[in-house]
Amino acid sequence: MTNASNAPLLIESGSPSSSFLLFALPALALTSKDGLGLVQAVILLIFLRHLRPVSRSYLQHWGELSGVTLAFLFYFLVSWVRMLADHQPLRMLDGPARLLIGLSCIGVMYTLRPRIRYFWLGLCVTTLLAAAMAAWQVFSGAEERALGFTHHAVTFGDLALVSGLMAACGLAAFRDPRLQRVDWLPAAALLGGMLASVLSASRGGWLALPLVAIPLLTYGRRLYGWRLLRMCAVTLGLLALAFALPATGMAQRVGLVLHEAQQYFTAGDVSNSVGVRLELGRASLMMFADHPWLGVGRDNFDAALAALAAAGRLQPLPPMAYVNSQNDLLFCLSTGGLLDAGLLLMMYIAPLRYFIGELRRPDLGQHSLALAGVVLVAAFVGFGLTDVMFWLMMPKVFYVMMLCSLIGMCLAVRYSAPTPRRILITRTDNIGDVVLTLPLAGYLKQLYPQAEIVFLCRLYAAAVVAHCRHVDRVLTVEELGRDVAKSLRQTGCDTVLFTYPRRELAYAARRAGIGRRVGSTRRVYHWLTCNRLVNMTGPLGARLHEAQLSFKLLLPLGIDYVPPREDVWKLYGLTPSRHRDADAVLAGPGIKLILHPKSNGNGREWPLEHFTTLARLLGGDPQVRVLVTGSPAEGQLLAEQAPELLALPNVENLCGKLDLAGFTALIGGCDGLVASGTGPLHLAAALGRPVVGLFPPIKPIDPVRWAALGPRATNLAAEQGCGQCADPAQCSCMRAITPQHVLDVIRSWR
Repeated sequence: MTNASNAPLLIESGSPSSSFLLFALPALALTSKDGLGLVQAVILLIFLRHLRPVSRSYLQHWGELSGVTLAFLFYFLVSWVRMLADHQPLRMLDGPARLLIGLSCIGVMYTLRPRIRYFWLGLCVTTLLAAAMAAWQVFSGAEERALGFTHHAVTFGDLALVSGLMAACGLAAFRDPRLQRVDWLPAAALLGGMLASVLSASRGGWLALPLVAIPLLTYGRRLYGWRLLRMCAVTLGLLALAFALPATGMAQRVGLVLHEAQQYFTAGDVSNSVGVRLELGRASLMMFADHPWLGVGRDNFDAALAALAAAGRLQPLPPMAYVNSQNDLLFCLSTGGLLDAGLLLMMYIAPLRYFIGELRRPDLGQHSLALAGVVLVAAFVGFGLTDVMFWLMMPKVFYVMMLCSLIGMCLAVRYSAPTPRRILITRTDNIGDVVLTLPLAGYLKQLYPQAEIVFLCRLYAAAVVAHCRHVDRVLTVEELGRDVAKSLRQTGCDTVLFTYPRRELAYAARRAGIGRRVGSTRRVYHWLTCNRLVNMTGPLGARLHEAQLSFKLLLPLGIDYVPPREDVWKLYGLTPSRHRDADAVLAGPGIKLILHPKSNGNGREWPLEHFTTLARLLGGDPQVRVLVTGSPAEGQLLAEQAPELLALPNVENLCGKLDLAGFTALIGGCDGLVASGTGPLHLAAALGRPVVGLFPPIKPIDPVRWAALGPRATNLAAEQGCGQCADPAQCSCMRAITPQHVLDVIRSWR
């Protein structure tokens, strides 16, 4: 058995929708025209919906978040004041507002705590799709330079490159067993980012590589050792090979850059790309020298450039589409002076300090995220040497959303979700389903021994739940009364797990103000009533037992654990009870074997003639007493449909003669039980009694989903379906299980 202390406890995981959003954040960046804007709008809506807890998270961690928050907040406030002072149009606030809104990613990621592996998958998919798109655009002749959907080759190349570099930081995530099959993705993404950058013919992006190499060689080597270094070395080797191949044109472009730079410095040539960039840089320094504090104005670069040219201080520039300095820092100095330049440095330095601080702390799982953050900042500093990353909308939104999402995830890793104090488990259907949910209560009691476990069930199942030592309080639907929300509020529960969905309970839990409400995505009303949604399908398509499925609801508690089938029974916690009526039956001599022929219509039943034959075969052993059990209604059916079974001399008809408490005590004291997939079967298995479960081999009622789980449980089913399983009246799968086969199992118990 895997003890609670050994279970892989992760950060609190949100719903599949929040995890998909985290996947989509990088994945839409380079593969959709409006992808980042759409994700930012969704995150803002989530921020507003969870405004109170998100705001609390900022206040709670203000000491750590103040630097980053104030950097982007000051940039917005200064932009607003300058817009008013310079009588600029409102559109000038669009970019600063997007940067400010990007701060919402911190609180949203911290509050929702999505599954971080989706972020790394999204980064890898982003870069590979970008590489595929770049290859198609260039090699098909659709574009001379790869643009993606950005319509700007430099932006596309830079963002693809930084996505690949960040993806390489996520090697640790692919140690997860669910991702081991695709552990090649980070290396492929790194190569893909390099390829997309090469095909975009963006030369300036390569200046970022020396800056990125510093954190990768220091912190990355500490995290991943030689694996990361080998991966980077292979990538650089392939780049060197590409540089050496004339067909790639890389060597020619580098040579052209050097030639154009030489022409500018020796002859003042500004007729080419490099010459123009250098002259724009010189012009920016002139503007800064003339207006050192506030610059010439954020919207006045063109006018100031024309004034310098008219004054003869610049060489005449060709009519090109350059409207900025082609350098982040120079553009800020020229248009905003030392004030804007200081704000730009704050937006680089503040997050860099935060991520380096995370790397210096003990690793609780945040180091790979922090390394990606350092790589992001370093790459943007490098990109800003030859481009204005905070002038175009797409790179600035990419920067702030990635940055703040990484910060939010780092916080979520370091600060675990609040420990539940009182957990409500709802299971208001049949007894068998209730029994199969008790292991969930047992596991929660191991994890949170100080927490109170409250189990909500129907009144007729309360006697069973009351014998579970892991449940502190049994609550019945009947005692909730008419005002269900008020009754739930009075329980004081802070967490509710809807293991069996009921619309009225879900709405009542929301009205009761239960803080953490966990439900399945399969119910539409859960999307309106639950603040945590869980996909109940098995990992990588595996089919889970009903008792295992309920463990999926623990994801929002930070628990990504499903016990193996062979360990589930150890968590039942049911103790045999004593009952006067049951004791009277069990007091007699012989081996007491229960046959429970009916299932209240909840499953495929073994033919009654097979039960009769089995009882007759058991009659050959005078020590065996056959006890036929069932409800009063089932007893009436047996009297009508199988009178010969009840008439056998070794059979005692107990149908309707015991209440649930007495029946539970009878099962706990018997020597074995035979039944189809029904409540008494699971109850007997949970109590450790020998059982034979009889099942058809068809989904979803086969043993894979509903087998009895116990130390002495045997489950029988035909090897394959009969071909007529859709019609219960025609299906012969249950008939294929012979009484002799069941008898052989019973004899093996001795």
